[in-house]
Amino acid sequence: MVFTVLLLFFMPATYASVFFFTPGCVEAQKHIASLRLAKAEQLLLIEAKAHPNNAAIPFLQNSIDFYRIIAEQSFTGYKKVEQAKSYRFDMVKKIPVSSPFHLYAQSEMHLQWGFIKVFHGEYVGAMLEFRNAYQLANQNVTKFPEFKPSVKTVGMFKALLGTTPKNYKWVLGIAGLSGNYEGGMAMLEQYVKSEIAPDAVLDKQMGVFYYGLFMLNFGDKQKAWEFTQAHTTDWNTNLMSCYLRAFTASKVAQNDEAIRVLQNRPRSADYEPFLMLDYMLGQYKLNRLDEDADQPLRRFVMLYKGKVLMNDAYRRLSWYYLVHGDEDKFQVYRELSKKYRKEQSEEEKNTQYEMDKHIPHDVVVLKARLLFDGGYYAKAEEVIKQRSVEQCKTTYQKLEYYYRYGRICQEAHRYSKAVELFNAVIKNANTSTTYYFAPNACYQLGVIYAKTGFKQLAESYFKQVPAYKHAEYIESIEVKAETELEKLK
Repeated sequence: MVFTVLLLFFMPATYASVFFFTPGCVEAQKHIASLRLAKAEQLLLIEAKAHPNNAAIPFLQNSIDFYRIIAEQSFTGYKKVEQAKSYRFDMVKKIPVSSPFHLYAQSEMHLQWGFIKVFHGEYVGAMLEFRNAYQLANQNVTKFPEFKPSVKTVGMFKALLGTTPKNYKWVLGIAGLSGNYEGGMAMLEQYVKSEIAPDAVLDKQMGVFYYGLFMLNFGDKQKAWEFTQAHTTDWNTNLMSCYLRAFTASKVAQNDEAIRVLQNRPRSADYEPFLMLDYMLGQYKLNRLDEDADQPLRRFVMLYKGKVLMNDAYRRLSWYYLVHGDEDKFQVYRELSKKYRKEQSEEEKNTQYEMDKHIPHDVVVLKARLLFDGGYYAKAEEVIKQRSVEQCKTTYQKLEYYYRYGRICQEAHRYSKAVELFNAVIKNANTSTTYYFAPNACYQLGVIYAKTGFKQLAESYFKQVPAYKHAEYIESIEVKAETELEKLK
């Protein structure tokens, strides 16, 4: 350690770089992790003048650009960020090969650029960045098996690639990538449960995000919530913790907590604008059928500079007005949502069909759906009981009625009724359906039977999912079914 500090101060600028988190770099990491990016930039400018050979500085500057693009989802400064890329990589490549930070820093920067390029729509470039990140992290784990930060990165990749749909696995083979969800999660668990160096602020945050989100989407949701609660106690001063806590809460029937966290988030000028939090707040308030749910959604669509979330934000505003009986505004916001999508979803096609045929929208089922999404299962059931399947006008409405009611009963642990309703979905939809209700019903029946100890029945339903190859979202439903089948082995 002393030797590294001496190198940091006395090594000439033309010589190799060093990688060292000075106290100023540690403080900058804390600001980055909280999305106080301007303050982090100021600190790093001072650090760069004092220690021009410290490759940790361009490494952290790259992290600032990454966090800013993720938060803003805007690419107005993309060219400027891209121009700095070569210099930063040159600096980290000069870290001595005997240091675990030589490959680690390159790997993490390639990973960040992979995500940046995904958001920018450069998918081929993103794949190359991800491949480089994975391969460098793998090399580092082989060379320095006790170096925990690279274990975390390899674990993330293995878990992520282990959830890739079957019809995309050939792409991974060409890119030289492979995955194993359980193995990756074991590596991530090893990392988050280990004693992490106090100066690895950003690395620890990323480990928490990876593990928490994978557990939430493919593992035990309650355990994911407990984990997230324990690791986001700083949510009222850290916007990234605020995001993870609110998002996880919304997925585990803790919608009121998600709203509370978002309403009490830090809002001073020190923090980067993170408009996604307004989008989330509007979504969660709409799930509770709040009268003012439109306000954060309106703020979002007014100020958001990206495009990724605009379609859904306008769609949710259209739902808000539909629920409140304003058909004219419903149609206005529905038309606005069309401007931000590449193609119509099956749900949107069905809505258009109903409008063309002058079939009244089933507001009762929509309200039940929103309440269910918020985890208000008893209220959702009260609402959906106001409707009967005989009152449904179209095949879509009937399938949705059975499916939504089935999900409500499932979450209320009334499995017999849920099984009956999910089977009604399957009975009334053939394998050529374009709606996602039938494959999802198969998946949920598999979940129910796995939970209640009927392994063979669970397997049979999980294996039925791929039969609905024309259904919307079939790839993501298949991934979940495959993940559950692996757990049954």
